[in-house]
Amino acid sequence: MRDNLITLTIVVFALLLLINVFFRIKTFRTFKQLAELGISFGKAHLFDMNKLNQEIISKYPNHKKLILSHVNSMKLSLRLSTLCMAVLTICGGVLMYYR
Repeated sequence: MRDNLITLTIVVFALLLLINVFFRIKTFRTFKQLAELGISFGKAHLFDMNKLNQEIISKYPNHKKLILSHVNSMKLSLRLSTLCMAVLTICGGVLMYYR
């Protein structure tokens, strides 16, 4: 059981890490496009869609799709990073318990 749990931990972590890297690359690409267009916003805009709509999207309505793509990929990347940490913590705790 211990070997299976170690294998499962490694596989799940590797999968989540690869998916996270994919979304980080996507985020960097959209960030580069936004920077070239001169569009910038802070972390407060990431977590408050009303503020994002009022202050950023209203200024740049033609780039709404790009802005929302960037915000969504950043949020997903943060969630996946949190999930990676949770999986490692839980599996590490279980492995310590069965030692």
